[in-house]
Amino acid sequence: MKVTLYNFKTFNQLNFFPAKAADLCFMENVKNIEETILTYTSAWNETEHDAILAKIKKCWSPEGTYTDKITDTITGQDAITNLIISSYGQMGPRTFKVLGEPNTHHQSGRFRWLAIRPEGYPVEGMDYFEFDEQYRITKIVGFF
Repeated sequence: MKVTLYNFKTFNQLNFFPAKAADLCFMENVKNIEETILTYTSAWNETEHDAILAKIKKCWSPEGTYTDKITDTITGQDAITNLIISSYGQMGPRTFKVLGEPNTHHQSGRFRWLAIRPEGYPVEGMDYFEFDEQYRITKIVGFF
């Protein structure tokens, strides 16, 4: 058994699958994607139109789209801002938190979130997203 563990450790220390240059570039930019997702999620915690729009303009493409099981596809920064504002009527006050790092590849990804409400049960969800070269969100499909 020790031999197997030793061999396994040795195998893992060898670099049989070196990263490609494009992969290294992508890994360096994971932080940018994480910041985009945190900015987007924090916009859902704001209550004032101008504060929401300011955050959305940082992370959302002007042509970005959003849809979920109760929302038809909407397009643009103003539309997502208005959706966030209107969501208070459906959900009331809440705080959104990202649950872990987003998983990404090929300018797309997913992340899990939790909406904590002072009254009622928390809501957990997962969003699929796509992003452009500036790490702005171009598409969100929400699941909850």
